[in-house]
Amino acid sequence: MLEVVTAARPIAEALRTLRRRLAGMTVPDVSISWHGGGGVRGDIVWLRDERFWWRLDAARHPGRCSLMFGHEARTPSHSESATCEINLRTKGADRRLAGALVRDEAGKLYLAHSGKIGGGRTGRRRPAFRAYLAGGNWQTVRWPDGREGELLLIAPLDGPRLGRQIGRFVQAVHRYKRRHIDGDTPMPAALVVPTAAGGAAKRGFAEEATPFAEPPSLAALCDRGLLLDALGDELNRRGLIGEGAPSAPLFATRKLAARLIELETGTSAAALERAVGRLLLRGAGAGDGTRAILVAPDAAAPMLAALARHGVTLVRYRWQRARPVFTGLDAALG
Repeated sequence: MLEVVTAARPIAEALRTLRRRLAGMTVPDVSISWHGGGGVRGDIVWLRDERFWWRLDAARHPGRCSLMFGHEARTPSHSESATCEINLRTKGADRRLAGALVRDEAGKLYLAHSGKIGGGRTGRRRPAFRAYLAGGNWQTVRWPDGREGELLLIAPLDGPRLGRQIGRFVQAVHRYKRRHIDGDTPMPAALVVPTAAGGAAKRGFAEEATPFAEPPSLAALCDRGLLLDALGDELNRRGLIGEGAPSAPLFATRKLAARLIELETGTSAAALERAVGRLLLRGAGAGDGTRAILVAPDAAAPMLAALARHGVTLVRYRWQRARPVFTGLDAALG
């Protein structure tokens, strides 16, 4: 089981890793405010491609490192409002803080968040954000006192897409606060098929009832949101996304046939078997003319070579820097 890290040395090393890996453009002497009327002045670091700025402040509270983030697509001004914080104890653990550093059975470290947003404001309590980000990588963790709880794994610290994964989390909080919602327009969790060719989307989350994969696949699960966003962009460019908010569930449809799409980030036989099984079961009840498509990593292609015999089209993806590149998507959707 995942464990919350409490020792001072790995926490300090994790913060140094974040400083090194989240390098960007320094914007000096910024006045930063946040909900509740607080404020601080200091330098921030902006990551243009990931569309967020951040600041690490170890002096605001004794025994705590404040990781402050702001969603910003343009160059930050000298007055910014913080979107969220992922605060960590310098040593020990505190469930009152939203942030945590967790370790899996293989020793890999992850930046995590409890889902506590906006300081408990009405309509912004943890269950509401949990519902909003239903497709996130929520995992059970054990605290030092033996109690168990659920945290959102944002990113593995040594993963190649750390900045983009943190950026997506900051964007999710930004959207959540901006819309003042209570989970009714969640971030993408799954690709859903229309009830009939050209019909309205049947909104649902296939992943809610699906057990998460074994611990070695946790890093791949952190990639799922990035892949959903990128796939949504690709479908949108082809005119295959229904009208609605950017955070709505994704689906693909044409006038003559619907496209049922399943996304799998893992490469183990168990993960792929589950993905294919879900796709075939959902396809069986989707109606005549529905085309089944499985989106899977390049490395999984040899194990999936026989899918075409069963009416499933394979779309492969590989990572180019921190963005996925899809192979075979046009042919699958054509």
